[in-house]
Amino acid sequence: MPIFRLSDFGAYNPIMTETQKLPWKRLLAEATAIVLSILLAFAIDAWWEDRNDRQAEDLLLQRLKADFIEIQSAILMIEAEHRETSAACIALMNIADGVSIPSTPDYDRMVALVFLTSRTFNPGTGAVAAFLNSEGAKLVDSQPLADLLLSWSGLVEELQEEDIFLQQGLAHRWIPFLKSRVGLGPYLAVYEEINVGLPDHVSNPDPRIPLIVDSALVNNVLDRYKLQQIALRDIGPIIDAVDKILMLLENEING
Repeated sequence: MPIFRLSDFGAYNPIMTETQKLPWKRLLAEATAIVLSILLAFAIDAWWEDRNDRQAEDLLLQRLKADFIEIQSAILMIEAEHRETSAACIALMNIADGVSIPSTPDYDRMVALVFLTSRTFNPGTGAVAAFLNSEGAKLVDSQPLADLLLSWSGLVEELQEEDIFLQQGLAHRWIPFLKSRVGLGPYLAVYEEINVGLPDHVSNPDPRIPLIVDSALVNNVLDRYKLQQIALRDIGPIIDAVDKILMLLENEING
């Protein structure tokens, strides 16, 4: 009878035997499916977040464009009025000392611009506030556009300071000076919204007190002219910035 040794069949390994029984193909397929499902979930989340970001960016860009179109219209109107006021200052200072300023509609408007009014600039917009107070900078792809929007508040700060100086000048110097010389009615009447309902003897008194040019009047006009020129200096960069912002917004929206 032959004798068989265990070594003739190899060493017995119970772990290997159990391992050989595992369904490797099925386990590998299941593991692959799990990994793929996780990757797909991440991809879907990223796509959805990107989609929401694009929608938020589109909405923000459209709101910014609408606001800056209004800002552009307002700043151009303010610039035109500042230039008209500066020209009025020059015209009044060209009248010889001791001569009365002509009582004509054109000169009445010049006096009103110099002594009675100043249009202020309000740069605040809801879209810019939303951009600055949230993560708006992260939504805007254009870095030059984001930089301009982030610097907007500082850009208009100097012009706002000049607006304050002009309003203080009107309240404390120029209006009181004009009131001390003549009645204000004819000069206020150049503005239609004020002239409505004014009695004729107020808007067009007869006789009318002449406004005589002297050193005090010229000094007040010169004071106003100085502030007008500073305001005009500060308006130029703002107009350029608004034009550039609108151009970049248009590129982003249509890009």
